[in-house]
Amino acid sequence: MTATDDVPRGQYGELVKLQLHGRRFLDREQERRLLEEGLVRYGLTLDDARGLIRAAAQQNEVALEGELGTSTRELLRTLADGRQRLAREDFDRAAAFYRARAGGGVTEPEAARRVKRLMEELDLRPKPTGRLLRSNRWYRAIEA
Repeated sequence: MTATDDVPRGQYGELVKLQLHGRRFLDREQERRLLEEGLVRYGLTLDDARGLIRAAAQQNEVALEGELGTSTRELLRTLADGRQRLAREDFDRAAAFYRARAGGGVTEPEAARRVKRLMEELDLRPKPTGRLLRSNRWYRAIEA
């Protein structure tokens, strides 16, 4: 890499810092727009642009949805029972984990929606609750 190659990289790094300033969470769409900007406008490779975003996010303590989704998927797999079902308490724990890792950049209902989406991606089902009449109403009440 020559000195002239460092100029767009440095400019892009500053743009990323500016976009992350004051944020706690960066969703996939926002990350995609930043990546596109690095590729098209600054001529960076995808790996370079992604690396600069990750470095700036780590430095500014901003959670990236893609990385957060990976750790939450692992948590959901761990919490699921042998029949690939998740109890309501475990779902609530996973949603709280997601929200905490997002640094408060995601509301409780949004965290629940995102965890529900991850459950569906993993083909996990909700475990019915109740003593006499067991149902999944708690799960269905979460808007998709």
